Amino acid sequence: MSDHWAYVVAAYALAVVVLGAYWRRLVRKERELKALHTARADHNTARTDHTMRSRQPSIPAHPRSDPGKRSPLQ
Repeated sequence: MSDHWAYVVAAYALAVVVLGAYWRRLVRKERELKALHTARADHNTARTDHTMRSRQPSIPAHPRSDPGKRSPLQ
């Protein structure tokens, strides 16, 4: 029975290494996302309303008529 303890310890050690690497990756991604979020927030506050869009919004091709001027459907 004592022969199996080496495998058990090795499995736990491998699990600790894998989970530690995954934790480091998550922490790094969280820092990147926070930096990206603050950079975007800083960039958006620096712009004014007229520079929020690079071009004018599109106009509908077929504007709807006034509902009071239409004849009722029968």
